Amino acid sequence: MHPGRNKYDIGSLTISGLIVVFCAVAFYFYGEVAKSVMRYTLEARFTYILIWIIVVVIFITHFFRLKRKEIVSNTIITKQFGEFADSLLGGISYAISITTALTLLKGLFIQTFFNDKQYFAEFDNLDLATVFVVMLFLLYYSIMKVVEIARETYQVQYTEQVLTESKAQLPQRETNGK
Repeated sequence: MHPGRNKYDIGSLTISGLIVVFCAVAFYFYGEVAKSVMRYTLEARFTYILIWIIVVVIFITHFFRLKRKEIVSNTIITKQFGEFADSLLGGISYAISITTALTLLKGLFIQTFFNDKQYFAEFDNLDLATVFVVMLFLLYYSIMKVVEIARETYQVQYTEQVLTESKAQLPQRETNGK
């Protein structure tokens, strides 16, 4: 944490709030169109391919940009196969989590709002609500973890920190009363 900085990222909170308000207004005024767009997006194969590409690229980039000299993780994968395997498997597992959660949420969405396909024939309302809550949590957690890794990967150091570190490494010149 840097001194003088807020505990919360006001910019990200503002953008998130604006996105939620925009989506709520769009859904309120254009409900059927919004449902159709959501269905099209959830059914599009491109959505899932794009998620896979983004997540795996983030994790592979994370490996190459933040490669450590020694392994500090306590995971079995890292100890046995190295950090590259850990980054790759991390990317794959989060991509699987996100796409699986989206697929199950797609089934719930289509079954609930369109009634033209029956994805969960033997499920009661309580079962469907449970699947919805668990998949929403899994989707949220996985996306937040990928965002955390992306922020860590693409973070730019603060100029003050870089300058301070550079000054510490430069030899001091002696001034003879000048």
